[in-house]
Amino acid sequence: MAGMMCLKREAFAQARAYLESAIAAGDGLGALFANYDLSPQITLPIAMGIFAHISPTERGTLLALVELCEASGDAEGAAQHLERLLVIAPEDPVVLLSFVQIGLDTPQDHDLLDRVIALTAATQNETPIDTGILLYRARALAARGLPDAAIEVLTRAGRRRKDRPDRLLHQIRHDRAELSERVGRKAQARREFEKLYVEAPEFEGLAERLGLC
Repeated sequence: MAGMMCLKREAFAQARAYLESAIAAGDGLGALFANYDLSPQITLPIAMGIFAHISPTERGTLLALVELCEASGDAEGAAQHLERLLVIAPEDPVVLLSFVQIGLDTPQDHDLLDRVIALTAATQNETPIDTGILLYRARALAARGLPDAAIEVLTRAGRRRKDRPDRLLHQIRHDRAELSERVGRKAQARREFEKLYVEAPEFEGLAERLGLC
């Protein structure tokens, strides 16, 4: 809990020390809470307005360390913690979303992009976390030179709007418009950008793209 409080305050060095000590405790992690029948949960931002609820377990502590490494610019550390998470929680959508987000930080790594594509192949669009995963799946496909496949994934991701963060839906519309422009569908891209402007006129670079300033 001390590690999480330090992370919230962006005291990264202190947070890392506390969280790594918690991980080193092994089976003792969370034992005191269990003795008193307590189940604390902390909200942790993952990506694009999506939040996860984590508890004092190995999974929760590793997710916190991933967030810490990302925030402090330690991409290698984040990747190492995610590899461990994929071992202990391979079916966890929160873990998958964290992994694919990190994977897209290095779009020149084709092996990593192919891994993102493979791991996300079965993702449906049932939850906001699934929608976030589909956004990064589309980006991986686009980075591998498959823009039409990426547009199809983004279209599917954008169909579900209930409970989805506005920031996520706006990014999906923006990415789809950019890809439509890339493949020569300029009129369609323009319509998408205009719709996005109606919904989120403050979206970065959008007014300039539409020639409004």
